[in-house]
Amino acid sequence: MATLKAEQKKQRVERLSSVREFVFGVQDGVLTTAGVLFGLSGAVSGRLEVILAALASTAAGAMSMGAGAYLGTRAESEVIRGELDRMRRATQSEPYVIQEELLGSLAAEGLSRETSYRVVKLLSSSPKLLLATVEEKVYGLGGAMLGNPAADGLVMGAAFLVGALVPLLPFVLISNQRVGLAAALVTTAGALFAVGYFVGWLADSGRRWPSALRFLLIALGAASIGYLVGLAISPLGATAGP
Repeated sequence: MATLKAEQKKQRVERLSSVREFVFGVQDGVLTTAGVLFGLSGAVSGRLEVILAALASTAAGAMSMGAGAYLGTRAESEVIRGELDRMRRATQSEPYVIQEELLGSLAAEGLSRETSYRVVKLLSSSPKLLLATVEEKVYGLGGAMLGNPAADGLVMGAAFLVGALVPLLPFVLISNQRVGLAAALVTTAGALFAVGYFVGWLADSGRRWPSALRFLLIALGAASIGYLVGLAISPLGATAGP
């Protein structure tokens, strides 16, 4: 396998950062929609009412998740940029203070004081490299942490829609409500199992099956709770009827 260049590695890490939005969006879309289907199916008898409610929940959820991801990433990026700008100004106005902070950080990580001093002195010959090192070692910040708000919002919203279709489609296509619910449960469990396995594979941690099983158990638990809640509130709907 060819070794990736430094820039290629950075780009790969940035692409992988979107996995969080994708996984969270799919998972939330599947669980939210499955919860609506199973919850309302236990509370009301009209299949059309359940479908309409699920569609409304899907549309609202996709917009809400997309907007939330956009605003969250934008706010986080603005805070990080502010800290980076402050750091750059401090590097220009008080370079010795920044060097001393880096010296202390390197020493705390195990380097001797003498070795740390030589490293700081060497880095100081390149202000750009010194700044990047201080950002990472002292403040735990870096340009790679700056997300793309528009991309995160689109990924999150689209992933929510994709996830919502997993339990919704079989319920819509199968006219028998009980059979449709059973099919929705199977597709929900299968989708979350696949997402969990994908996360484990992507992490390359050797824990693909435990990850997949964890997602599956979450799916079954959420569907069961939703249905039980629906059964519990169904008498209230009957009491409030005309």
